[in-house]
Amino acid sequence: MGHLEDVNMTYFSHMKRAFALSFRYGLSTVQLIIHGFLPFLFIDAGKKAADSYERG
Repeated sequence: MGHLEDVNMTYFSHMKRAFALSFRYGLSTVQLIIHGFLPFLFIDAGKKAADSYERG
């Protein structure tokens, strides 16, 4: 459990954050796949995903 101490989080707060990030990145993945086929949809999905990743 050293990682939890490193990030100064409890087990459940860490789990909540990990699930939230997973959902956000999963949604971005779907949007980017759709954007690959239909470039006029989700035009800024890549930028939003990258910005989201930088904020953590």
